[in-house]
Amino acid sequence: MRSSSSLPSASKTAMRWEKARSRSRQGILEAAGHVFIDDGFEKATMKRIAEVCGVTKATVYAHFRDKVRLYNAVMDRYLASMPEATFDPGAEVELAGALTCIAQGIRTLASHPACQAFCRTLTRSELDKGTYLERWNAILQPYAQAAVCALANVSRSQINSEDGEKFLRLILAEEGLPQGTEPVSSSDATIALFLRSYGSEFARSSTASITAPILRQPTETPAA
Repeated sequence: MRSSSSLPSASKTAMRWEKARSRSRQGILEAAGHVFIDDGFEKATMKRIAEVCGVTKATVYAHFRDKVRLYNAVMDRYLASMPEATFDPGAEVELAGALTCIAQGIRTLASHPACQAFCRTLTRSELDKGTYLERWNAILQPYAQAAVCALANVSRSQINSEDGEKFLRLILAEEGLPQGTEPVSSSDATIALFLRSYGSEFARSSTASITAPILRQPTETPAA
């Protein structure tokens, strides 16, 4: 029977072992993150990840049974580390202030290391891309809802959701961030948005015209 005096020592040993295992796991995740950013999931290898981490390939497999599980752990870690969007639904601000707040939130998101790593890895990898785009879309959802609410406070219209989406997509493009899943509106909605801003008088008239460059359609070359 083990003496009671040996229990604290055994507990400390277990704690040290657990801390060492946790440090090893975190180091592997860091190394894998760098490799996935550079090579993408498909070209990355467990051997390369082990080399970057400075451990054996067996150690990597001891923590993660395969490359898919390691990749998912890395991507989940990025998503969990991203800053959350916080908007006060009861705040009274002008439209310019509300839209500026949304743009600043996207800018903060874009500058976050976890967001940058996630987006760079996503563009280089095909594994579970649809799933991670959906999860990325969920992160963007509060910003989209805030844009729709801001526009609705100025003018309640059935197209507020389309305009809110277009605003968000423009901000995302300016920050070089992925657009998320398929858009809810079409290019016709984008044209209509700019017509309302710049050409409402022309849009109401079928005869009005302006001077502007027009894309020439390529002519078909007759077959010889």
